[in-house]
Formats: sequence, C-alpha cells, structure tokens
Amino acid sequence: MISVLLVDDEPVLLDIGRMFLERTGDFRVGEAESGLVALQRMNSDSYDAVVADYEMPEMDGLALLRKVRESWPDIPYILFTGRGREEVVIEALNSGADFYLQKGGDPKAQFTELAHKIRQAVLTRKASSDLKESEETFRQFFDAAGDAIFILDRDRITDCNMKALDILGRSREDVIGKDP
Repeated sequence: MISVLLVDDEPVLLDIGRMFLERTGDFRVGEAESGLVALQRMNSDSYDAVVADYEMPEMDGLALLRKVRESWPDIPYILFTGRGREEVVIEALNSGADFYLQKGGDPKAQFTELAHKIRQAVLTRKASSDLKESEETFRQFFDAAGDAIFILDRDRITDCNMKALDILGRSREDVIGKDP
C-alpha cells in the first residue's frame, strides 16, 4: 500500500482525491489543507509520496516543494494543479518535482493518471534508492577484499580496490584511466 499526502486548500478536492485513490485499494491517503499543515503532517507521519496543488494561501506548491526537498529529498512530489503556465511547470521540474499534472477535464481520467504517476514515481524512487544501496554495498566489499582487484575497460583501468592501491603504492587518481 502506498501512503500519499494530498495537499490542497479546497476541501472538496481533497475529499474527491482521497476517495478516488483509496477506492483503488493501492493507496492510504492523508490530507493537508495547506503547505504548513503538510509539513507538520510529514514531521509526524511517514508518506511515500506528496501530491500538492500549486495555488494555495501562505505557501504555494513550489514553496512547499522546496521545503520538502530540504528535509525529504527522496520522496516523490507531484504538482497537481489547475495552473497551466509554462514557467510554473519549468520551475516545478527544476525544483525537483517528479511530475506535473494539470487538473481539469474528465475527473475519472485525471485521477487515473494521477494514480499512475504516483505509482510510477514511488517505484522509480525506490529503484533508485535500492540501486544506490546496492552500489554502496558493492563498494564496501570491493574495497575490503583481501586480493587486489582491477576493473578494466579495453586498455584502461576504470577502477581498483584499496588492496591494489596498497600493492602499487599509488593513489586512485594515479591509477584510474591509465594503461595496466
């Protein structure tokens, strides 16, 4: 089950969004009627994704995005708004939003697309996190190996472990990119 925080200053839209997403059976939805309330909820509860409106009093969706990125850099963030200005889209994506979806049209189609984007963003972030963790584990084993290990690409050394550097008596910068 994916835990989502919906942030919108319009209670009716929060209710519709929550009902639609929870009806799929894939989501548990928390609600916040402002950016400040959203930050309070995120400090007290754990969420897998944030879906926020752009135009809200006190703190708009972009300001909330920046605050979320400061404290929760890896949580998926989707700007779901009626504002369709190109500069808002560009700023949202440049500030770290995973997706930007515009409200309007057929509610069933727009919430189906929202659900799809939430799933996609959560899976992508999880895969990225898992890959990073796997790479860190590999690096620990690679550097701790008792034997010298060199990784070659054609005729160049692309990496080597600490044992190899100790045997050579050289730094990583002196070895990487050089002929074996």
